[in-house]
Amino acid sequence: MKSYIKAIIIFNKNGEKRVVPLEQGVNIITGESKTGKSALVEIIDYCMCSTRSTIPKGKITDFSYLYTIVMVIGENSYVIARYNWNDGGKMYFSKEKKDFEPGNLELNYFEEKLALPYKDIKNEIECALGLFVTNMATDKEQKSNKASLRNMVSYLFQHQNLMASKFALFYRFTDFYKRRDVIDQFPVFAGMISQEYYSDLIQLNTLKAQLKQKYKNQKANEKSTAYIKENLSPLLKDYFALLEQDFDGKNSVQKMLEIASNLPVFDDKQLFSEKKITERYSELNKELENLRDEEREILLKIKNIDNASDIGGSFIQMLKDLKQQTGVAEIETDEYTCPLCGNNCKEIAENDSKLIEATEWLDNELKITEKFTADFSEDVRKLKEVHSNIDEKIRDVWQQIKTIEEKFITSKTLVSKREKINYAKARIAVYVEMSNSGVFETVDRDIEELKEKIAKLEEKIKGFDIEQKMSEAERFLSKNMNHLSLTLDFEEDYRPINLNFGLMDGSFDIYQHQKSNENIYLYEMGSGANWVSCHIALFLSFLRFFATQDNSPMPLVMFFDQPSQVYFPQGNDKVEITQADLVAVNKMYKTIFDEVNSIGKDTGILPQIIIVDHVNGDKLECREEFKRYIRCNWRNNTGLI
Repeated sequence: MKSYIKAIIIFNKNGEKRVVPLEQGVNIITGESKTGKSALVEIIDYCMCSTRSTIPKGKITDFSYLYTIVMVIGENSYVIARYNWNDGGKMYFSKEKKDFEPGNLELNYFEEKLALPYKDIKNEIECALGLFVTNMATDKEQKSNKASLRNMVSYLFQHQNLMASKFALFYRFTDFYKRRDVIDQFPVFAGMISQEYYSDLIQLNTLKAQLKQKYKNQKANEKSTAYIKENLSPLLKDYFALLEQDFDGKNSVQKMLEIASNLPVFDDKQLFSEKKITERYSELNKELENLRDEEREILLKIKNIDNASDIGGSFIQMLKDLKQQTGVAEIETDEYTCPLCGNNCKEIAENDSKLIEATEWLDNELKITEKFTADFSEDVRKLKEVHSNIDEKIRDVWQQIKTIEEKFITSKTLVSKREKINYAKARIAVYVEMSNSGVFETVDRDIEELKEKIAKLEEKIKGFDIEQKMSEAERFLSKNMNHLSLTLDFEEDYRPINLNFGLMDGSFDIYQHQKSNENIYLYEMGSGANWVSCHIALFLSFLRFFATQDNSPMPLVMFFDQPSQVYFPQGNDKVEITQADLVAVNKMYKTIFDEVNSIGKDTGILPQIIIVDHVNGDKLECREEFKRYIRCNWRNNTGLI
């Protein structure tokens, strides 16, 4: 999805503000040490709903009251603001038109807005990005874990302490759980899978667990008190109803077995009465009717959700088709002059205005519709689980009704009352004997049904083809890294470059594959030049990869903090700058410029990269291009604050 940051704005309590303007493509903020360059990444991270503030304390935090970023996501601009940590850290999130001008934003803009906890704003940002995976558990007993905006930032930020590190590649990977979640959620961020995939996995594992239990029941002579009570209770109710007596189904299993072994005898005085068995028959039919009402309600909910999803999808496609068919060139004027008479043509300008309004309506309608037609597969799975339980109860009650009909009401073989009672007594005796021996009804049919359902789900999940997609992504990243390495500064010992990234094995490590079939990992490489080149090659490749994925919710923003520090140590004026260092830094920047612009050309979406560095570009061969991308130059007593 097209996304970039238009500006970073800091307000103090008096409404005074500091603005860092940004654009799509390359953005460079250059300046001397201690001017606030590196704080920008912390401000963006803070506004992206971090759980704590890592903005350096001092001038910036003393000045700041409200931190703000204006971010374009799709066809809208979003104002995301957060109070200083000491002022509570609550946040604002509001949608504006795409052409919203950040420079016009003032502190009073927020007076009528509602400040919310950062967790609520995080959900809003995720929704705007299209990140709708809310349950990544693969088993219903597993703790639910949603794909999070906070795990996206590890792919977006290369802090100063990371850019030239040989021990770490990703932001906040020192936290084991953070690292695990970032890696696990890569397929979601890449747009490979949706909530439907995880819902299907939960259902599949639930069915497999049920199948395992059925096999266990089949092989073991299980004495389950719950099972005995569930099956013996109806038999006893039938028997006592034939005797015109009441039976308490709430008795314990031990009490039921005791009663079943000492059943009351038939009383000839009740020879012709059928009242109780008729009442029991009616109660069962009423219970069956209620269960079927519940079943119809559940099935209707499932149908309505499916219809809503289908209609929503069709409506979105119709709106997209309409937008494509009615697309017009950008209107650049609001006044038209007749070429013949020279008079103003107000009618054309009015039509332009109506067309703009209609286009804005269409864009808003698309956004709203996409938001409310998100993936319903998790809801459907839960409803189907409820329906399965109801269906099992229906079959059980139906079997009880059929037994009463065939044996006690319309039976042609059991004519007399005594015959019916003896039949009911015999059923109880057989069941008690089976209970004592641990032999119960067969579950073969249930096993076959479960196996069929499992086979269908496995085929569906196989269709997501995750392993193939991950393998292709791994090859994509490695191929692009090696392409970029041709113009980056690597030592000759590692040439020809054959970089690889461990995506499939979940290691998320870079290694160089040597001709000798030896793998040299980043932490085994010497020289800061190799380390920083690996970081740049990998994260530019991530940027390209996400830009090529149609369904990826990942923001197309990358932040590099002090990439030249390996060659030009900041604050150390005594280090001699060699021509070789200048050449290496020039190659580094030229590679970044060319790759970002190439991504825009190849994908139609120009990603954003924000670079903060103390290099001003004057001594570089690509100085003219470098200067075109400078948004702020903090020198001569100027800075963020």
